[in-house]
Amino acid sequence: MKPTVGDIFVVYTPRLAAYTAMQVTALKQEGKDELACVLSLDWVGPELPDAAAVAAMKPIVFNFFFWKEHHVHVWVPIDVPHGYVHVGNRPPLLTEKSVSYSQWPSGSTVFSQRRWETIPQATRDLFKQTVAQEDRSELVTLGGLELRRTTQRLDTDRLSAVSDLAVFEALPILTSVNADAPVPGLFEFIRRRPFVYESHVTNHGQRVVDVRGARLTRFGLDVTGVEEVYLNDELETLSLLGEASPGLRIHAEADGRWLHLHTKDTAWAWSGLDALDELHVHSFRELDAARIVRRFPKLTELRASGAPGNLRNTAELGALTGLCVLMFNEVFGMSPEEFPGPERFPDLGRLWLTSLPADVAASVKKGYKAAAQRGVDVSVRQPRKPEWLAENLDNPFRHWDGEDNIPPAKAKKAAALYRQARSAALAATTEHGGSPSALVSALTPVVRDYTEGFNKLDARGAFIFTVEREHIHDALMGIFDAVDEKLRAAGNASVVPLDRNALVTVMDSVRDF
Repeated sequence: MKPTVGDIFVVYTPRLAAYTAMQVTALKQEGKDELACVLSLDWVGPELPDAAAVAAMKPIVFNFFFWKEHHVHVWVPIDVPHGYVHVGNRPPLLTEKSVSYSQWPSGSTVFSQRRWETIPQATRDLFKQTVAQEDRSELVTLGGLELRRTTQRLDTDRLSAVSDLAVFEALPILTSVNADAPVPGLFEFIRRRPFVYESHVTNHGQRVVDVRGARLTRFGLDVTGVEEVYLNDELETLSLLGEASPGLRIHAEADGRWLHLHTKDTAWAWSGLDALDELHVHSFRELDAARIVRRFPKLTELRASGAPGNLRNTAELGALTGLCVLMFNEVFGMSPEEFPGPERFPDLGRLWLTSLPADVAASVKKGYKAAAQRGVDVSVRQPRKPEWLAENLDNPFRHWDGEDNIPPAKAKKAAALYRQARSAALAATTEHGGSPSALVSALTPVVRDYTEGFNKLDARGAFIFTVEREHIHDALMGIFDAVDEKLRAAGNASVVPLDRNALVTVMDSVRDF
């Protein structure tokens, strides 16, 4: 269904146990895409609004954390998603032009605003006053360290340099605390800080991790050697790192009902999170759909990103009848007959499949055509034939093949540059692996040739931007991983890891993209 200007819709937001509202304020054609401009409104209610409630709706103002009296007013795909209910039409409540692009509002931003408002007013005022300072260079001395008062992030070096983490409570806009080594009192400190919403912790050495009472929304945790984890309420995303033991138990609000789990683990032998809401499993080679269904039967969102990977027992996914979002990337090993039809997913709002078997892609496009016409966001891209998969298993640039902004010839050349660099790097390791400095010297021209190759590709027509630049860097890191692995395989337990920083400096000195 396509909306008209002025239409007001509501959508049920489970986290609020209520409906939230939005208005379509404009429509436009942008290239081949039809877009609607959607404005979030201030109404929230447990039932659909009546005419009086619709007439009283106003644009909602968001000001949590670093936002300044902000309206959510964004361009979105024009088709009204499944589950959005039309409740009225009024002249647009905001006419200023928007330059932002996103998806249809789900109500999550309203929840974030309400969460912010539970922090004491005086504490929030201090945060806003600090953010508004024109001079952000003011220095404070804490535990012998000199820091900017507006410091937002602390990492291992600073955390380990003081005897008591309490000194950092003088930083009013600290929002991110991260460590890759043991730091005494770290988790207790995180629990006390009202604005720390992000933390990434590895190699911490704790058997029990307790962040109850914290206000984290994103938490990356190394669970190697951990026996028990107690998560804070209102945590949104948990990234499990390291190796989880079968004895691990994870405790979460409503047993994971509101949680997004991001993990490479495909066994999930640990316990807890039986009511998990969203699962993103990535970098896998083999994945069993039957295990997903048994372990997390209440999923509403499933994302699977292979390396590439094979999915077994695909038909079992049909048991996840509550799915609202299903996204696959580089997932193979399934047949057209196995992929569940739209009748198995009555609440499905988004189906995005990228880089999948060609026969499955053709079958899904046909089978979900009517669902797409009803408003399900269906995208099936980059169908792959078996011979393509055989040729690209070791190609980190395989996902460039089929991207709209990357010509096929450039995607093919990128793969060749990678393979040439990897082969040359491993040959250099064989010859110079016994001397760290000699190895760096031998790899310097390899890195230079690799980088200059991409310079030439980009000079013929710019296509390397932020995402592509990260892909090129990550592929080089993969080559360095192979070098380190070969050094370890040589049998010298005291081998010095490759000096990656020196070689990245070479890359940065050469690259034009």
